[in-house]
Amino acid sequence: MLADRFRIVALLGKGGMGEVYRAEDVKLGQQVALKFLPRTDAERLERLYREVRLGRQVSHPNVCRLYDVMEWEGHHFISMEYIDGEDLASLLRRIGKLPHDKALDIARDLCAGLAAAHSLGVIHRDLKPANVMIDGRGTARITDFGLAALADEAHRGEMSGTPAYMAPEQRSGGEVTARTDLYALGLILNEIFTGKKAPSSQDVKEIDPAVQRVILRCLEERAESRPSSIHAVIASLPGGDPLQAAVDAGETPSPEMVAAAGETGELRPGHAWALLLATILLILISAAVSQRTMLYGRVSFPKKPDVLAERSREILASAGYAQPPVGVAYSLGWNNDYFEGKHPQSDLNRVIPSPVVFYYRQSPRELLALGGDRRVIAIDPPLTTSGMANIELDATGRLIRFAVVPPQVENPPAQWKPVDWSRFIAESGIDPTTLRAVAPRWRVPVDSDEKVAWEGRDLRVEAASHHGKPVWFSVIPPWQQADRKTYVGLPESSRIGEVIGATVGACSLIIALFLARRNLRRSRGDRKGALRLALFLITLVFWTRFLRVDHVLDLTDELPLLAQLIGEALFTGTIAALIYLAFEPYFRRRWPRMLIGWTRLLAGRFRDPMLGRDALIGVLAGCLCAVIIKLAVLAPAWFGFPQLEPFRTSFTALTELRHLGYLLLWAVQLAVGMALMTAFLFLILRIVLRSSVAATILLVPFIVAVMSVSGASPAKLVADSVAAIIVVFIFRRYGLFAAAVLLLFMNIGNFTPLTLDTSTWYFGRSFFVIALSSVFAAYAFWISLAQQPMFGLVLEED
Repeated sequence: MLADRFRIVALLGKGGMGEVYRAEDVKLGQQVALKFLPRTDAERLERLYREVRLGRQVSHPNVCRLYDVMEWEGHHFISMEYIDGEDLASLLRRIGKLPHDKALDIARDLCAGLAAAHSLGVIHRDLKPANVMIDGRGTARITDFGLAALADEAHRGEMSGTPAYMAPEQRSGGEVTARTDLYALGLILNEIFTGKKAPSSQDVKEIDPAVQRVILRCLEERAESRPSSIHAVIASLPGGDPLQAAVDAGETPSPEMVAAAGETGELRPGHAWALLLATILLILISAAVSQRTMLYGRVSFPKKPDVLAERSREILASAGYAQPPVGVAYSLGWNNDYFEGKHPQSDLNRVIPSPVVFYYRQSPRELLALGGDRRVIAIDPPLTTSGMANIELDATGRLIRFAVVPPQVENPPAQWKPVDWSRFIAESGIDPTTLRAVAPRWRVPVDSDEKVAWEGRDLRVEAASHHGKPVWFSVIPPWQQADRKTYVGLPESSRIGEVIGATVGACSLIIALFLARRNLRRSRGDRKGALRLALFLITLVFWTRFLRVDHVLDLTDELPLLAQLIGEALFTGTIAALIYLAFEPYFRRRWPRMLIGWTRLLAGRFRDPMLGRDALIGVLAGCLCAVIIKLAVLAPAWFGFPQLEPFRTSFTALTELRHLGYLLLWAVQLAVGMALMTAFLFLILRIVLRSSVAATILLVPFIVAVMSVSGASPAKLVADSVAAIIVVFIFRRYGLFAAAVLLLFMNIGNFTPLTLDTSTWYFGRSFFVIALSSVFAAYAFWISLAQQPMFGLVLEED
């Protein structure tokens, strides 16, 4: 009896590393194995402690469990799991090579056990048949971690292991890595499939070609030429489904195992060509439909923004403000009052003044926006600097509004001539004979000492001057609302919606924090993937915002602006990583196939055929969703109802080219964010409803709520619902990466200027977007073929 607990039953074996006995744990009533050191010295004792310290970290059905290190009358020993069977070396000596199916089972067991060790950074360093036990059920179990080491503790110059199973770098005292174990694994696989210890090209040729490739790759002399990880070996073994096996066993496959899942995902050439051609066709249809469904397509744009900017300067010069400005900014937009007034939308080119507005700002100082978007707009920065001017023109260059801040201090002339307002009326394109003088009603946004007003058919014109110089002029249509009127608040339904939205957002963030913290504490989160995602989004958000904001040359103002951009980028990247850590382990445990493409993307496998397949399907589905959403504007007219108002997007990209880059990067940012939120929301719904089917169904209205705006028409709700169903289908069928690509190209189709009219001045920008989308689809098509002939198998025969 040892330590009043263990009763020795029999000697199981002995060797240079000690003796192993079968014993009975009388306290627990279980069989255990006890491993004794042949003699106690400091080095061997430390090795014993290290074996238990590392071995206890690895808990897996294919690894022998280690319990504790104990001492009895000066003898140190390990208590471990007793495996009723024989070691693989004895089995091979007794029967020679194993039957093919049994050899495959043993190979998968060894890979699974080795993957569990490698996932914790443990390198075995002495993998050999004698250290593999086959239990009574025929399952392989890896034993003896006496020479194991952590990956970051394995030093050069150490020669540990059994010479016959050492990798070349191990024999030469080189760096020992996880690929060192793969060399020993290759030797073991060679033995169990061929019955021979020394690998022979002739023997290897006689086995399954897939197994042959695995063995030969594992036995490469250079470690870099071997498989990248044990998961690559698992994925290359024929038959079986390691992901499904892990799910069935209630285990969570590692991110590396998910990325290395055996599915290659390549498309047959005929299918790939069909997807590519359908995608290009939908891109062209989206561009063609935009002419009738987007505001920029329904309104004539004969002049470029820089031409309109020059015209604004000419108007200012004619009014007596010819001094060259220091700060200049301009943009394109629309008059919300017109569209919110529910006026007829038949021919927007006949509306005076046009609802499409060109905004021009100039100032004797640099223009520094103060709002959260940090973009110079009509009201930001406010009109406070003497000499600062605002001009509003319509798309054809007609004057809509004019305002200049007069000097704060001046010596006014004794007399001044009244302003000739006829030239401003002419600049606005209004026939002066249709106007009659009336009393002014509108307050002037700048200081003035004289106001005049006229009224005509369906519009009003007001103007003001200061010491004989024009400082304000405005064409006021009947739909124009006073922008300084008393704020009455949002409707009750909108306030309730905002409260619900804020509550859901806050609760989601709290749940994400809780789940992410829980997963990190249990070491279940994909930290490496989360870090890569965070770094990508930090970089993406910074450059997106950098292209968006209006910069200044003064470092005193520019440096705080850059600090704000960095802060926003860090915040967004952190939140995205938090959400990813919250849902990713659960997806990996329950729905690992939905993460295969995503994990391969994060692993940098940009030429992976599955990524190509998912990307091509995502591009096609995204373009289809964009077309469906645009057709919602035209659909009512097909059934005799009035056509809906056009979508008011993409105007940003019609000004400076940098804004086109901003929109494309923002589309990527929005797609990634929406994809992550879709996955997180699906998980929450699954936890609450306890049903994947119910969660999938309920996911659709949530996505519709995000895509739709308040007061959306029935046609738009139907279109958004169809698009949401497509998003959910792609998400559930092809996974997170395909859904992100879908959302990306749906956003690009809806937010970038598209046209097939070569006469428009912005056709070049449209061509760039169309070409970029087509090139992306073509690249996805190319890598999805996995080096199959592009044309040779288009017409395939069964």
